[in-house]
Amino acid sequence: MEPNFFIVGGSKCGTTNISYYLDLHQDVFISELNEPYYFCKWDISNDVRKSMITEEEKYLKLFESAKIQKAIGEATPSYLHSPNSAKMIKERFPESKIIISIRNPIERAYSGYLSNELREKNNQTFREMIDEHKKMIDERKFFIYNILEPGFYSKHIRRFQDDFGSEKIKVIIFEEYIKKTEETIESILDFLGLDNKIDFVEQPKMGYRKPKNRFGKIAFENNFVKKMATAIIPTVTRQRIGERFLLEETKKPPMHDDDRQFLKNLYERDVRDLTSLLDKELPWENFRIEK
Repeated sequence: MEPNFFIVGGSKCGTTNISYYLDLHQDVFISELNEPYYFCKWDISNDVRKSMITEEEKYLKLFESAKIQKAIGEATPSYLHSPNSAKMIKERFPESKIIISIRNPIERAYSGYLSNELREKNNQTFREMIDEHKKMIDERKFFIYNILEPGFYSKHIRRFQDDFGSEKIKVIIFEEYIKKTEETIESILDFLGLDNKIDFVEQPKMGYRKPKNRFGKIAFENNFVKKMATAIIPTVTRQRIGERFLLEETKKPPMHDDDRQFLKNLYERDVRDLTSLLDKELPWENFRIEK
């Protein structure tokens, strides 16, 4: 069996949570590996590729357990902002449907920073990372872990529309999703052409997390340990170990007001374009248009 739908992003916009609920449906199969990154491979360097699936044979094995399901998919948020992902998905699986979840780009960027710090721990401040990643954008250098690039939603959604057409794309607003989760999941099942009833069991929506103990700190901050774990432990197993034993949810540190204002200025034009593109008023207080 081969995939026929993709949750392409955005990152830090609830895609894992959406995957969990869709996977409850008897006619849906979701890849057990979260974020295989396969369709990012045309945009990333060889050193980054080492931790991702780049061979089609290995990629298709992710779906070999799907036997009777009608909707077969995977979720890789980085597909949304990877320049060639839309084109390559269309080329290989042309009849696919695309699901996109978007979130206030200011909050998304901050969550991206916190995630990067957990993964790399380079002790950059939020503003230092903003400046570094903004410079990459200005110089047209693609970096898959750029915390700013994913938030230019109108540009990325248009790229998928150009390849798939609007009728094969469903856009979810994260802030609406968390308030009406079951209703939104039912609408996605409708979009996939399935009966929209599932045995809905509330799943916690993971917030800011940090290492919960000394072992977690070593696992996420020691480069040698991370490389060894990547080489020895299968990706799905690593994900499960991390979620269960090494991470804990805690209160997110506050964002500085000047950083928030900088990001508001950075994304304001794109949010206006997005409002027009979706023909929808977005529930993002930072970008409210005064009437």
